[in-house]
Amino acid sequence: MKTLRLLPIAFLFLYGASLFAQMSGAPREFESTSQIYDELRKFLNAKEKDPYQIDWDNVKGSPYLNEKYKVATFFVGDKSFGNILMRLNTYTDEIELLPEEEGQETEALMKVTNSKVVFGNKTLKVYAYNDENGYEKQGYFLVLSDQKEVSLLLRKKCKFSPNEKALTANQADRAAKFTQYDRYYIVKNGDKPVEVVAKKKAVIKLFPEKADEIKKYIKSEKLKLKRQEDFAKLITYISSI
Repeated sequence: MKTLRLLPIAFLFLYGASLFAQMSGAPREFESTSQIYDELRKFLNAKEKDPYQIDWDNVKGSPYLNEKYKVATFFVGDKSFGNILMRLNTYTDEIELLPEEEGQETEALMKVTNSKVVFGNKTLKVYAYNDENGYEKQGYFLVLSDQKEVSLLLRKKCKFSPNEKALTANQADRAAKFTQYDRYYIVKNGDKPVEVVAKKKAVIKLFPEKADEIKKYIKSEKLKLKRQEDFAKLITYISSI
């Protein structure tokens, strides 16, 4: 773990506070940049080290949901902690803050229960879930459909494959790369997220009492559940019946 450093991000709060003050209807919970800084610092941690020495000039793909940092708002419950420049690293599952200067260490938000980060029309929430080995973890989930009884979440996963040298003269070296992929989860009545495949049978298995309505709706609306917007539309419908 890298040493925690907070001073490099002071510039972010100056910039973020200015944007925050300009936003129409934004809650004004803090009087100054220093107050935003003092409130937010308890939620920061050093970014995890990369497990490999990555040559960023010779790696394919990206671990980031969006390559560029974007202005986002951090919330714990309904309390806003202002606007700062952030991005989601899907490989480390961390929300990174933009350092003030090149070469300075990157800070990341801690995964706080009941917290979320809002990037425009996208919301990332922290949920407790069980990984593929059955261990409980906390992670970031994109909210695709947020209903009272049923919600659809998307967890962005990322695999890093280091470069490999060719074994024979007839083979080519394989470059290092990041590969992102999606995992869908459903939350029922506020319970822990349950992973679900984007297929009709998998959804019906979770809602057997609504099987007929689900089949009819998918057919009438010509839904393709592999499309995020169609899957979200179905979950919104399920919540309404």
